[in-house]
Amino acid sequence: MSWLRELEAIPSVRRAVLAGMDGLVIEAVGRGGLSASVLAAEMAALARAMDGVTGALGEDLRRFTLATNSYEILAVCFEGYCLGALIERGGERAIVGQTLTNLAMRLVDQL
Repeated sequence: MSWLRELEAIPSVRRAVLAGMDGLVIEAVGRGGLSASVLAAEMAALARAMDGVTGALGEDLRRFTLATNSYEILAVCFEGYCLGALIERGGERAIVGQTLTNLAMRLVDQL
């Protein structure tokens, strides 16, 4: 069963990863850009790095976006996991973001 099949079907998604907050890949799909292991490790590191600011706000990190000239990383964090996608800049950002959120809500009950 592939949890990430929906993300893989979106043309601008280069790579999608479900990872634990330890940065280890649980599942990955994709065809370019960063390797799955690098994307998973960096998403987890970024999420942990934001603990200070989110903690100061009295909140948990829910999602974040990182953009370069060519790519964007969209990530949703939940229950000790991080689900993210590397997309081409200018891609279907809203669709990818909504798909990530919907998948995360479904995965909460399955993981």
